[in-house]
Amino acid sequence: MRKNILIIIITLFFSLAFPVSLAISQDSISDSRRNAIVTAVEMAAPAVVTINVVEYQADDLDPFFELFGFPIRRQQVSSIGSGFIFHQAGYILTNYHVLENASKITSVTLSSGEKLDVEFIGADPRTDIAVLKANGKTFPYIPLGDSDNLYIGEWVIAIGNPFGSLMKDPRPTVSVGVVSAVHRKVSRNASGDTRLYQDLIQTDAAINPGNSGGPLVNSKGEVIGINTMIFSKTGGYQGLSFAIPINRARRVAEELIKFGKRRDPWFGFKAESLDSIDSRLLRELGIQVDKGVFVTRILKESPAYQAGLRPGDVIIEINKQPVEDPLDVDFINWDLFIGDPVEMKVFREGKILNMQFTVREVGGK
Repeated sequence: MRKNILIIIITLFFSLAFPVSLAISQDSISDSRRNAIVTAVEMAAPAVVTINVVEYQADDLDPFFELFGFPIRRQQVSSIGSGFIFHQAGYILTNYHVLENASKITSVTLSSGEKLDVEFIGADPRTDIAVLKANGKTFPYIPLGDSDNLYIGEWVIAIGNPFGSLMKDPRPTVSVGVVSAVHRKVSRNASGDTRLYQDLIQTDAAINPGNSGGPLVNSKGEVIGINTMIFSKTGGYQGLSFAIPINRARRVAEELIKFGKRRDPWFGFKAESLDSIDSRLLRELGIQVDKGVFVTRILKESPAYQAGLRPGDVIIEINKQPVEDPLDVDFINWDLFIGDPVEMKVFREGKILNMQFTVREVGGK
């Protein structure tokens, strides 16, 4: 009898204990699913927009037909990109190349499906940044983080609408990776010599066509970059994605909103690489450095001239960045803003000189 009672007690104990244990285990699993990445996506996704644009391309027409006034046929080419609202007043950041060839913006859509009435504020082709503004009520927005304070290996989240024209869905998709590297400098051949693809954030978060202009978000739900480009032999993601640091994008956006354009910073001189100058001339001039740019012309009203720079000087560094080609100078210049300090290391007559001045706008004082 006692044995039967003991069996009943043990059975009751396990029947009561197992559900409690199972419930605790399920709660633990649920807690682990709602991690920092999930929370960050929930914070950021409502402010991500899909940007649809259309370009009208004229068909090639034989000049014979043009002579007799045949109508020019136009082909409509649609494309898609991403962007994000970064201010509650409705300001939207995206890449300039998303809008570059657009004849018109056909729609800007929130992840909820709501279509926004937007106006174009301004763009800076060199830094590949553009700003739009949604008109109307207060909008969801993503806070901007600090791209100067990134850890190699920290989690990042790329949010956007890759291949959105095929999906027909305004809801953004998410890919996750880590910060692979910072201060990446893309070859001028890759950037076409006209865009400032320097000091980029490299990540292994998957980015594909349509992601351009979307936010790269940290685990706190803050934007730390604008997804911009990939290195690929196939046109698809191959593990090398790059984003424009948000600290640079923020300053460009402030210029576009305030002035409607990015004010051009100005050095006021022209230079050639030492490699392009006859070595005999360099010896006659007593130039004893191998790398740098040779100043050929300078305007007297320029800030560089007023700081002491003269024709015949060889610039070795600008703001601690080595310069070997005139495009190096241009790229450093484009990354500066009006009022920024500049330090130059210059070789002249066997001596290294240090010069300082403040960046001014062309024609400014």
